[in-house]
Formats: sequence, structure tokens, C-alpha cells
Amino acid sequence: MSSRHHYSTYIRSPFIKLSLVGFTALILSACSGTDQLDQINQNALITERVNQTPIEKTTLSLPGYQLHYVSSANQELNSQGKESPLQYKNSLVFVHGTPGDWGAFSRYFEDDKLLSGFKVNAIDRPGWGNSSYPGKRFPTSLSSQSALLGPLLEDIWRKNDEQKLILVGHSLGGSLVPKLAADYPHFVKAIVILAGDLDPEMAEPRWFNDLLSFIPSFMIPDMWYNSNAEVLDIAPSLKNLQKQFTKITMPITVVQGTEDDLVRPGSATLANKIFPNAKLNTVWLEGAGHIINMTHQNEVRGAIFNIVEQNEPNNLL
Repeated sequence: MSSRHHYSTYIRSPFIKLSLVGFTALILSACSGTDQLDQINQNALITERVNQTPIEKTTLSLPGYQLHYVSSANQELNSQGKESPLQYKNSLVFVHGTPGDWGAFSRYFEDDKLLSGFKVNAIDRPGWGNSSYPGKRFPTSLSSQSALLGPLLEDIWRKNDEQKLILVGHSLGGSLVPKLAADYPHFVKAIVILAGDLDPEMAEPRWFNDLLSFIPSFMIPDMWYNSNAEVLDIAPSLKNLQKQFTKITMPITVVQGTEDDLVRPGSATLANKIFPNAKLNTVWLEGAGHIINMTHQNEVRGAIFNIVEQNEPNNLL
């Protein structure tokens, strides 16, 4: 009998289950900090507001699963109140961490500076939001996530006049975007990594991740169980991808907070070794924590504009 089944024969009390859920929340709250939790709560309100605007929502039906993403509106009204001719822009694709969904980047759909220069897209990764996955096994590895996301990247690429995409990933999404870039260079031209694990040793799970792995799955909400499983798989995933990462030649910008409690900042210091052939730029945010996609919107926007303007603009624009 596995240890998971062994524990399940003894832990059945609703009180114990409630206690474990509360303990999980307490751990996550302690790691996030009060200021960052306030930002997360504020972001939920922004997402609700953006959902009421004319954003485009796309669901791709694929064999055994579906993929969902949202996009900024294609057309704008001119001074006469009529739709202006469709103009293709650089395509941004935001990739969230774990747990999460496209709403982690909802504030960028209200960013007029960004919207003026880019077609903004934000995805639900397989297993999150309105995206599903084939079979019964949750796709925890970076390789499995990438394999499932190919059709979504192609769909965005085709809809925007087959212009290559700029991927922006946060946290686990930051670990995933270089894999997407390596797998789909015909769709991707540059990536921005926000607080993402890059080095396998630096990505080893924290004590609370190991602790949660011993708790039976039925005792934890699926969101946290699947999220923890993804975190546990980051280090082995990255170990398998280091050779592939060395072959990436496109522009990469790494943005990292110095006070990140969830992703070890030391990982960003190794970016030059991990991406030796890329056009690399590393941006340090002094005193910043983990959710820089929410707390440092201006700096993120700046990194996006800079990767277009400073890296062979004739090829990127």
C-alpha cells in the first residue's frame, strides 16, 4: 500500500481536512507577505473589471482537451465613432505561474501605453482557468505543458498576420517560456522572464512543498495539489532542458526581484551560463518580491518595450 493510501485510511475527519486546508493557506500567506496578498486581492478586482470590457475570448477545441486565451480588441474607434482599419501589432503572450490563469496579467489590458504598441494576449495554461488537458494525469512538467500549447501559439501567430510572438512569463510561466521558445522558434522571436526558476539546483522545492506532497490529494483542494505537483517538477524539468536552453539565440530579458521569497534570486545570476548564445539582458528590481507582474507594472512594461527597441529592431518590429 502506498503512503498516500495509508494516510487516507486514517485522515477522514472534516475538521482535520479543514485544518489542513487552513494550514496550507497559512503557509502560502506567510510566503507571500501582506503587501503581496493585498496586490493579489486588488488584481482579482481588476480581472473582474477587465472581464466586462470587449476583450476577445478564444477557446480552441483539440483532441481530448481545450485551450483558452484572451486578447485585446483588434479594432479601435476613430474620431467619428467608426472602427478604424485593422492594424497588426507586435503580439505579446503572457504566461501565468502556478496556481493561476490569464487574470494574473489582467492589469495589462488596461495599460494604454502597452495597448498602443502591442496586441496583448494572456493564456490559461493546460489544467488552469478554462484550459483542460488530455487524459487523467495532470501535465506537471515544462515539456508536457509546452507540447500542449503549440496549437495556441500557432493560433495567435496566424491571427496577427503570422508575426512572431513575444512571450512574457511569470514564475513557473517564466520557467516555461524558454521551453516554448526552444520548441517553437517559428512562432516566437523574444522572451521576457519574470521571477522564473532557471537553474535546476536553485529550483529545488521548499520545505512546505515537500510537506504538502505527503498530504493525501483528497485532503487538499485540487488547485493547491496540482500547483504543488508542478512546483515539485520544476527542478527535474529544468535539468532535462539545460542543453536545449543553450541553443536559444533570440533576445531574452530576465527580470528578478532581490527579495523574492519563492524563486531564489540566485537563479537569475546564472542566466548567462544557461543562455550562452542568447541576446541576454538581466534587470534587477531592488527590494522587489515575487509577484513583480503585479507590483512592478511599469518596469515590466519597460522590459517589454526595451526588448523590441534594443535588440535588432529591424528583425523584431
